[in-house]
Amino acid sequence: MIISKGIAGNIRIGDIRKEKPTDLVELEWFDTEKRILRLRTVGGQEIGFRNLNGEPLKDGDILYESEQQRITVRILPCLCLIFHPRDKMEMAKVCFEIGNRHLPIYINEKAEVVLAYEWPVHQLLKNRDYDVAVSVRVIPQTQTLKMHEWSRKTKFKITLAK
Repeated sequence: MIISKGIAGNIRIGDIRKEKPTDLVELEWFDTEKRILRLRTVGGQEIGFRNLNGEPLKDGDILYESEQQRITVRILPCLCLIFHPRDKMEMAKVCFEIGNRHLPIYINEKAEVVLAYEWPVHQLLKNRDYDVAVSVRVIPQTQTLKMHEWSRKTKFKITLAK
């Protein structure tokens, strides 16, 4: 088994100097934030990976590299909901609705909101007449807000309306 303790770069970013045989680890989008992985590559090699820096894995990340080979990540495509907001207010409303369901989203450079397909969310968006489509895509990265502790030192106050 090959042991890796960090990301050694990305084949899509930067200067990869030497071409060498590349084996792939295929991951679902929801596995990219896991800190410890033990899996098989497409070529049948077993690899154990511990993500010491905590950054989510991206498509093309190099998990292992030696003189003979490199092992990189390929994120598999999945069925997705793609929302095209008409304005900033619509973007805010939809992101609020999705956030209330604790679903991770990805907002790409075209300002599309992309999330893994969920039938109830699809029905919600269709019923509210939002511009939503279903497509098979790669979700390159999802970031969710992670709250680890609450503090009494916050500066804002919450009041209830009468």
